[in-house]
Amino acid sequence: MATVDILLPTCNRLESLIFTLSGIASQTLTDIHVIIADQSSQTVENSPIVKTITRLIETRGGSVEYHYRFPSQGITEQRDFLLDRATAGSVLYLDDDVFMEPWVVDRLWQTLITQKCGFVGAFPTGLSYREDVRLQQQIVEFWEGSVHPEIVNPGSPQWERWQLHRAANLYHVNQRLPLGETRLYKVAWIASCILYDREKLLEIGGFSFWTKLPRYHSGEEVLVQNILMRKWGGCAIIPSGTYHAEVPSTVLNDKGTVDGHALDLLPEMIKKYTPEDTPLFR
Repeated sequence: MATVDILLPTCNRLESLIFTLSGIASQTLTDIHVIIADQSSQTVENSPIVKTITRLIETRGGSVEYHYRFPSQGITEQRDFLLDRATAGSVLYLDDDVFMEPWVVDRLWQTLITQKCGFVGAFPTGLSYREDVRLQQQIVEFWEGSVHPEIVNPGSPQWERWQLHRAANLYHVNQRLPLGETRLYKVAWIASCILYDREKLLEIGGFSFWTKLPRYHSGEEVLVQNILMRKWGGCAIIPSGTYHAEVPSTVLNDKGTVDGHALDLLPEMIKKYTPEDTPLFR
């Protein structure tokens, strides 16, 4: 069993997948098992570059497992499939358009083990926004002491924490920290690169709710993170050490939109997985 399973869904993004795999191959934590679920119109497994990077991951002590799953039944079903195949205590859901600096997986894992929370994320910067400084969106709430459970309801003041994850806001906040300083901060939710405690994620059903969603949807990680925060807390790291490829999304319908949002399931998830006396709104 690996220390960390990296769960990597991909769909019609060979270039950015190579970008992502290159970051995985450079990680200082090498005891990793990468599970790729490919829903591309043409398999990426036979790409010479993908094969070479796979060999590199294996040579450095990791392993790679590949599944071709065309056609797609939606991103949440993909995440559910990947989780079913994971065995490590910590699982990293990594989007196929994110590059990680070499220390990222190890720092996420060390944080998850130390804090004993539900998840810890590393939000990627879009470097095309390096010169776009948005001070009004750069409010950050650092965790002082250990991470603990909290209720963050949609529409609450805490929900506005999502603004920090726009453009290059987190990058600009990091530039104001003393050189070498690392911090944990509070989130409403976090996308793209999130390490979960697998047992805690399974305790709230993982992504098994995919059957309740339309084919084209969003918000599946927003939903599970909201429940995990209520029970065990969650956080993110700064600096994040991750960068976004800034390529178009592949989870939208032909109109470029979605047909539903997983957060619509929040009330029933709260009722099912949190104590009866936990208020829906606070």
